[in-house]
Parts: sequence; C-alpha cells; structure tokens
Amino acid sequence: MLHTATFTLITSGRKTVVSWSWPLVLFLVLGISGQAFAKEYSAETVLRVGGEVDDNVQLNEEEESIVGVVVSPELNLGLRTERLDIALDTILDFAQFDKEEFNSDDQNIVLSSGYAFEHDVFRASAQLKRDSTRTSEPEDTGLIDGVSRREASSASLSWQHLFNEKQSIEIGGIYSQVDSESLRLNDYEYSTVNAAHIYKISARSQLTTQLTAARFEADVDTLALFEVTNLGEIPSAVSTENTQDSYKLDMEIGRQFTEQFDFSVAIGASHIKQSFDSREAEAIAQADNVRLLAGLEDNDDNAFFLRSSLRYKGERSEVSLNVSSDTTPSSSGYLILSNQLVVNLNYRLSKLSDVFSRIHFIDNSALDDSSDSLNQSQTSQDRTFGSIVIGTRFQFTEAWFFEASYRYRGQDQEFFDDIATSNAAFLQVIYQPQKNIWSR
Repeated sequence: MLHTATFTLITSGRKTVVSWSWPLVLFLVLGISGQAFAKEYSAETVLRVGGEVDDNVQLNEEEESIVGVVVSPELNLGLRTERLDIALDTILDFAQFDKEEFNSDDQNIVLSSGYAFEHDVFRASAQLKRDSTRTSEPEDTGLIDGVSRREASSASLSWQHLFNEKQSIEIGGIYSQVDSESLRLNDYEYSTVNAAHIYKISARSQLTTQLTAARFEADVDTLALFEVTNLGEIPSAVSTENTQDSYKLDMEIGRQFTEQFDFSVAIGASHIKQSFDSREAEAIAQADNVRLLAGLEDNDDNAFFLRSSLRYKGERSEVSLNVSSDTTPSSSGYLILSNQLVVNLNYRLSKLSDVFSRIHFIDNSALDDSSDSLNQSQTSQDRTFGSIVIGTRFQFTEAWFFEASYRYRGQDQEFFDDIATSNAAFLQVIYQPQKNIWSR
C-alpha cells in the first residue's frame, strides 16, 4: 500500500491540499537533516516589477485587451556537502490588470534533493505550480479563461548506478496531476517509469538507450448513440474515463564538438493503447427501452518521434535550437502528438547590454480521429500556435537591470474562422543582487 502525507496550503483565501508519497517525503527529510554536515549554503533573491499590455489576451477571434502590473519575487535556497545537494526554488507572481477577471497570484515551488555514493546517485524532487489559464494554456490547448485557476503538482524519484567510467544505468519515475477550474479543460493524471542505459563513446560523445512506460488518465465528455423505443436514435453526452497506456523505445546520441558547440538527436517509436470506460452510458443502456448503438471504441496507435537540440555559445552570442515531435499529455483530456520548434538567440552588444529573441512554433494533433470528444468544438486537440519575442536588456549597476520586450502570438484552432493574433509589450525593472554563498 502506498501511504501519503497531506499538506495544506492557503493562498488568497483558497485552501489547496497536496499529497506526496511517504518515500519521497522521507527522502527529502533525510536530505534536509544533512544540514548538520553542510559545507556550503547559498541564497539568491530576485525581484521583478513590470508593466504589461496585451491587445488580445485570450488569443481569440473576439479580441480583449488588458493593461496591468506584475510583481515577481523569487527566492532560491541551497545547501551542499561532498555528497548531498538540496535546493528550494520559489517564484511568486502577483498580477493586477484593468480587468479584474485576469488578476492572479501564482506560485511555483520546486524542492529537489540528490545524494551521491561512490557508484550511485539518488535524486528526488517535488513541484507545486498554481497559475491561471492566462499563463498555462497558450502552449497547450489555447483556451484562456481569465477567472480559471490551474494547479499542477508532480513528484519524481531516480537512481543512477555507474558501472565504470563509460557505462551507467538510470531508473526513475514521475507522477503528475493537473487540475483546472475551467469547464472547457479536463483534469488528468500522468505517470511514467523509465529505464536507461548510458554509454560514453568518448570524452565528448554519449549514447543513451531508454525504455519508457507511461499511463495517462482523464475524464472526458464523449458522444454515445442510443436507440430508444418509439423515439428512434438519440445522441447523448456521457462522462467517459479515458486511459492511454504507452510504451516507448528511443535512442539518443549527443556530442560536444567544442567548448562552444554541442548537438544531440534522439529517435524512437511508441505504441499507445487507448481504452474508454463509460459507466454512465452503461447505466443508461440498462433501461428496458434503451439500447446502446455506438460509443467510443478502444484502439491502438503507433507514433514515431524525434528530438534534436543544438547549442552554440560564442564570446558575444548564444544560439539554441530545439526540434521535437512526440506525444505529450494535454488538458484536452488526451495524449496528443505535438510538433515543436524553439529557437533562442542572444547577442551581447556591450558589457552592460544585450538583445534577445525567442521563436516558438507548435503544431498539435490528435493521435487518432476516433478519440474526438463531444466538446471537440471547445477543447480541440488540433491546433497551430506561434510566438515571437524580441527584446533588450540593460544593466545599470551590479544588481539593477532594465528589460523591454515585444511579443507577437497567433493561433489557429479547428473551430476558428480565421487566425487569432495578439500583440503585447513588456517593461521590467529587475533587482538581482549577487548570490550569497557561505560555508560552515
């Protein structure tokens, strides 16, 4: 039996209950108890205060603009010994806009711990992220409701064993749960277990072979067709439990060509088994005058995937490129196939200033047409999204910075008549003093 520990967080009058497994809590507590042997402590604070204006915050065909202020304090704490490493990272966002329904107070808390033996490394982490659909959905479903909150929690454990300087294995697991207040989005649970073999071909090259098993679970509204005596065929919306089990095998090779340039590519395939269970439909069909004619049927799918990354860091410029095609969990209530391109550019104009740019393109689609839900017109799996950010950053003093940026976004949903676009501008003052490190 898996025992859990329950923690209660109260923010802005809302009570949130989060449960973590005892093994994870025990591991983290044991790690924290290692303070008595700590050699090094660290603390870093960051404060961001800025203004934001967006002419289509919901990225919808019916444009709605907002103007507001966002305050984001950040605190990062850590301790390190010869074998132990613990970090607690906390980011808070307080946003106030001219339209109250988009106001939010968000939290992102990450606790991570690692312990190294001579040939083994154990790691554990836990994360709680509470935000709104304004920030969570642009890169997932694209369905943004100002008043809707979203809460994502996750926990992970991993163990790595080094056989020798060239070979090692790693076994781990991740559990995540996402809950949303929006009626157009679906809550889901997603868990993965993976085993990997890592082989160092040379000092600069590495080959990783990995096997992953995952389960996705969500309750979705689907369409069932019933035959009713004297009334004929009648479609009806029913609540259905969607379960998708996937098994993935992939190989990744990475190489660091120089100190400034590295590259990696991974290819593989996955098999997804999808099953539907609707007790509501079965209960309706038990009536004497009702017969279930059709509903969603179980199915199997295969998907091939690709991940590739490239990074170059020169004296004044830095470029990274990431391309991927893989399955991913979604608040649409299904595993989806997501093709993504991310490009990051940074160029240092001088010792005190630089310019940056980020390009992000997403093309999402359903794994199988038979998984379309009744509310497909509201929660679409088929979607194209693009975002371009251009900005500049200037350093006034050792701890004070100023940042200005412009963002263009666009999305095309299956139920849109035309592409929805938005233009947004951001101004930020950043206070980031030097990281404090002290030993004992």
